[in-house]
Amino acid sequence: MLTGEDNGLEKQKLVMMPGWSMDSSVWKPVVAALSEYFQLIFCEWHGITGMEGYTERVCKLIEKEKDKLCLLGWSLGSLLAIDAAGKYKDRVEKLVLVGGTARFTRDKETGYFCGWHKSAVKKMKEAIKVHREKTMDSFYSSLFSSKEQESKEYVALFKVDIDTNTASFKELEAGLDFLLAADMRMQLESIKADTLIIHGEMDSICPKEAALYMAQRMKNKAQVFIMEGIGHVPFYSLPEEFTRLILEFMKQGDKSDR
Repeated sequence: MLTGEDNGLEKQKLVMMPGWSMDSSVWKPVVAALSEYFQLIFCEWHGITGMEGYTERVCKLIEKEKDKLCLLGWSLGSLLAIDAAGKYKDRVEKLVLVGGTARFTRDKETGYFCGWHKSAVKKMKEAIKVHREKTMDSFYSSLFSSKEQESKEYVALFKVDIDTNTASFKELEAGLDFLLAADMRMQLESIKADTLIIHGEMDSICPKEAALYMAQRMKNKAQVFIMEGIGHVPFYSLPEEFTRLILEFMKQGDKSDR
């Protein structure tokens, strides 16, 4: 199959938004494959010390690029991708939400229970002050399902690939504050872009019910793919399958065709 460059055409731009405490190194398992078809643009959270900084950074990036874009948001990044797709309806061509959610915490008043208790997020804020390394190690392990953790391969590779000490406490705190406050549920119905939702069946960070909630409210705009036995990081667990899903969704063919 021909790439965009082989056809003499410019590659589609794909903005990749990572999760809490992460940077672009988290995408390592899929960067080589995706970069054959897309111009990858990495949105980073370095230097953000207040929760407002997240939306400001995404908006600044999109406005700088000018052209039409595809967005891929994972975890915390999915909230920002939803927000951006709602704000820039005519700029966002495709939307991919991975291990995503429209609201990270539960909301008893509206009957939304597809997330964490706010108290658990607040406890995590306190824990990283006192026992950062232990807390972060526990968090990294929780990204994978119990089935994945049995082999110990995924967690070990993950910790090697990412730089676990790049974020300051202020940056980590800002991210947790954002997760406590962000609520993008109202934006879901107004999004124009066709959307692919990829979610691990055993995701303990953002439960699969959060993915189904989003799909239901986006109606015929969204298609959902639940990866059986997989946790919060499907692009680590099944990178080839993950890439194939995205290429098929973007109508650029299957990786196996090359």
